[in-house]
Amino acid sequence: MFWRSVCLFWSLFACSYAWAIPHAKDEGHLRVGPFFEWRERGGKLSRLAVRPFFAWEREAVGARDRDLEVFWPLSHAGWRGEEYHARFLFMFWQEADRTGQTSRDYSFSVPPLWVHGRDLEKPYWGLFPLYGKVPKLFFLEDVQWAAFPLWLRYRTGGSRAVRRDYFGWPFLSAKYDPDRTRWALWPLFGVKREPDFDARFVLWPFWNDQTFHAPKRSGRAWMLWPLIERIDADSEQGWGFLPPLFRNSSATNGARLWRAPWPLLEHYEDARENTWRGWRLWGIQRRGSRRAWWLAYPIIYGRSQQTPRLRKRSIRLWPFYTDEAVYSVSGTGAETLKSSFFRLWPFYSSTYEAGQGLRRRALELFPIHDVPAVERNWAPFWTLYTATRNPGSDEVLHELFWGLIWWRTRAEASDEARAPEETKGTTP
Repeated sequence: MFWRSVCLFWSLFACSYAWAIPHAKDEGHLRVGPFFEWRERGGKLSRLAVRPFFAWEREAVGARDRDLEVFWPLSHAGWRGEEYHARFLFMFWQEADRTGQTSRDYSFSVPPLWVHGRDLEKPYWGLFPLYGKVPKLFFLEDVQWAAFPLWLRYRTGGSRAVRRDYFGWPFLSAKYDPDRTRWALWPLFGVKREPDFDARFVLWPFWNDQTFHAPKRSGRAWMLWPLIERIDADSEQGWGFLPPLFRNSSATNGARLWRAPWPLLEHYEDARENTWRGWRLWGIQRRGSRRAWWLAYPIIYGRSQQTPRLRKRSIRLWPFYTDEAVYSVSGTGAETLKSSFFRLWPFYSSTYEAGQGLRRRALELFPIHDVPAVERNWAPFWTLYTATRNPGSDEVLHELFWGLIWWRTRAEASDEARAPEETKGTTP
């Protein structure tokens, strides 16, 4: 009884202070700690959440765009313009048109055994490995199989759409498209003919060769793995030893590549680029106006870019430290901050967008920046403090313990949180 009374008192106390937080004239906001949130904007409900069970949100810009989650990440539903999509337990998904003018596509699956659904008014199903025909699977247009691995067919989309059949996958394959052919009895022998070159292999991967016959690229390349490789074309010349460990090649456009050995040391250079790297372990790159370096990419990474109208910089030690900023540069060379992001994980983060203002908060436990579903369902549990400033304003609203304590401050002329038109090379 005592603890029930304490909880009730705390909830009412939190409600009273959350309701009292000042907002714009057309906004209303009610919170009970991180567990309940109700927000109204322009006389319409914009957010309703009972965490961690339920969250609903209406986009501020697209009035018809909405998101709904129940026990996220188990389920999600979203409305974007005329489109609707839903997902449940990574097993069921549905796509539909709000207007009802097009078919309602859906899919239900029990990976990897069973799948059925409808796509463009055509039903499909599959019982692996006996038989199936499934559209849009693994970035392919459609996949078919019968008594897999005895027979498998897939088709790709795009401008270079092809169809490939496997008999006794992966040993015998045939590939079809309007102007190219390919077939192979892998790993014994295979050929491929395309408009610009012909290729084949014998006892893959030991022997591979190509013949080029494009207007600006003719010649031959071959590789006897693991001993030696050679390219002899009118556009490129080079040798390689113990491929792919050692290579030295150059092109008529000035490009040059050497490895000694790959992937520990590689250098590439042309008219726009100069890159030294040891695979993803380390690297230094100059590419046009961009400069970059990395160690154990993408863990430790730095990048900068300077153009007459734009300057970017970024440095990160993921997930612990991130510092990014984008500036616009005027004709006189004056810089104005467009956006920035700073994070000292898991303690603090600061985000600034010229059209959205400034937001700071602590704590910042989720290591990936700005995931909407996380912001709706889980981030409030560890967000103990926030500070927000609207675009064009010098007032900062501070909230502690989900609005239980709040106060306002004004940015001074030297404050790092100045309005965007007054920011010259500073970062929130």
